[in-house]
Amino acid sequence: MSASLDEFKQFIKKHPLLKQEVLSKRKTWQELYEEYVLLGEEEFESYKKEEQKTEKKEETPKKDSSTEDLIKNIVGYIKKIDPDQVTKTVTSIQKVLELFGSLGAGASSAALAKKSTGDPLFDKRFDEWY
Repeated sequence: MSASLDEFKQFIKKHPLLKQEVLSKRKTWQELYEEYVLLGEEEFESYKKEEQKTEKKEETPKKDSSTEDLIKNIVGYIKKIDPDQVTKTVTSIQKVLELFGSLGAGASSAALAKKSTGDPLFDKRFDEWY
């Protein structure tokens, strides 16, 4: 019994379309095994022919269609972009950056104001001279 099961496993490895039949729920493993044991490999001649057809189709290059699909997808995304939204987003990012810049500048000027040398002539900032 296990010898026929091992033969069936080898047969399935040779013919991957049978696995697709099970995955697509058209047949079960039990049904395929029963057909294999009762009818033999001759029952599966139609699968062999289909496999040969799919192998021939896979040999044709698909590079052109995949690059065309990629370009179509990119163009589709670009068409969906709203320039007004982009402008609003860039403007809000600029405002946030200005806010952070002003916070950093305020901290540095406060740090300069706190430094003192002890000499009142040199402790004055440039703005206070004029």
